[in-house]
Amino acid sequence: MNRYRFWFFVAAFITFLFDQTTKSLVRAWLPLGVSVPILPNILHFTHTQNPGAAFGLFSNATTLLIVVALFVSAIFLWLGHQGFDRRRVAVATGMILGGALGNLIDRIRFGAVTDFIDIRIWPIFNIADTALSFGALLLLWWGLSMPNEKPNREARSEKEKSRDNKQNTIEANSKIETQID
Repeated sequence: MNRYRFWFFVAAFITFLFDQTTKSLVRAWLPLGVSVPILPNILHFTHTQNPGAAFGLFSNATTLLIVVALFVSAIFLWLGHQGFDRRRVAVATGMILGGALGNLIDRIRFGAVTDFIDIRIWPIFNIADTALSFGALLLLWWGLSMPNEKPNREARSEKEKSRDNKQNTIEANSKIETQID
């Protein structure tokens, strides 16, 4: 099952790079606390620093959040190294790893995560948060909507085994018929 590792690492790298680039631009060009309307009343870029987790939970628990993020990232790296049976699962899991690493780097470097996407009806978030949420939702949706089927490689081997069993049965029947005659 070591297939699709490439897709996992590409998705993680692109997610991480896009997240870190956008956060660097926000930190460089938008002073902390300033909000700029992109689509008035719909989308604003508002520079904030979140010392906690999603929705401001565990505020100022940076060390705990770093340890948890390192642990989760290690698990996802191990999963990525093992490989996946579907490309879409590899990509979604890579997005989760890229997002987790993006926020982890912020916590280590700045003690807080840079957030800037402000849709006014939701707490302010960033690209890493989006990738984490979207990747997790995709995995959940695919897990619930996919029939319980085996990957193609295993399905083929099951078909081959079935064919071999049928052939063995035919051969055994032929030997029995020959012995009877």
